[in-house]
Parts: sequence; C-alpha cells; structure tokens
Amino acid sequence: MPAVETRRLDIALSDIKRAGFEEEVEVVGGGAFGVVDESAWKVCKQEPSAGTEIGSAPRLIVDRSCEDETTKEAEPQDETTPEPNKKANAKQNIKSKAAKPAPVETFRMPALVGANLQDAQDMLQALGSYLMTQTDATGMKRFQVLDSGWKVCGQRPRAGATVPIDKMIELFVVKLDEGCQ
Repeated sequence: MPAVETRRLDIALSDIKRAGFEEEVEVVGGGAFGVVDESAWKVCKQEPSAGTEIGSAPRLIVDRSCEDETTKEAEPQDETTPEPNKKANAKQNIKSKAAKPAPVETFRMPALVGANLQDAQDMLQALGSYLMTQTDATGMKRFQVLDSGWKVCGQRPRAGATVPIDKMIELFVVKLDEGCQ
C-alpha cells in the first residue's frame, strides 16, 4: 500500500492503482453529496497503512482538509531526533528514510474579492489549486448551487500569500444582488 495520507483523493487513487490494486477502493466521507470531484478531497487516513500489503479493498477516509493529528503525524520529522520505535524496527526505519516527501508546489494567491464565484474558482484551478470551499458570508449557510450567481466578498488566505496547492482555500460569498457585509 502506498503512502497516500494528506494527498488529494484523485492522486491517492491513482497511486493505489499504480501499486497494482485494480478493484474499487472504499472512500469514506465526502459530505452531503458524496465525492463529486475527487481532486477537491484530501485523504486524512488510510487503511491499510503505508508499506503494508493490500489484502482487501483499501479504505480512505477523506475530508476537505485534515487539520488534526493525522496531518501532524504526516509532517517530515528531523531524522536526528530518535523515535520510540527506531531500535525495535530498524528495517522499517531504513525504508521510511528512503521515501522522501515530494516538494510541495505553491502559487501566489490572487485577489478574488469582488470576482464572480465561478471565475474565482476557475482562476484558482488554473493555478493548480483544487481544494476550496465556499461559505455564505451572510451567515445563512446557503449552498451555492449556481456558482456564477454569487460573488466573492472575502478570502482566506489573503491575496498575495504564497500558498501550497494542497491547502484548503475558503471563499466568503453572497448572491450577486447582495452587498458584502
């Protein structure tokens, strides 16, 4: 089983297929509508764990972002710091040191406030950013069914920031005929 935690779901599924598993992978999560766009979801947990032989269908637990202990564990550790299990399993540690994380791609966050929501999404995707969420800026928690009928009133991260492509982007939106608060 390849290491797919913290990866976009579409990339994780491709990695599992390249590892030789051709059957369907179980995906848990995906919100109210399920997983519509695989590139908009991130793998927070995987079963079996990385390096384990795949017996039955792998299980991937996904969310828009993984801001809990799973993400912290996936961060590279300083190799000079001893880990509790280093002595117990030296062979596994040699294997994990050989697998270096790929460099993170970044982009400069554009100024999206005032833009049509559909245009803002298209602009982010053109920069390689597919992890985004929209929040109703009025606080009414409305869904943006027709993205072109909404405009951006706020954004996170701020315009001009250097952003990794796997970071969740949040756009605060209102309908076109409404004013920003």
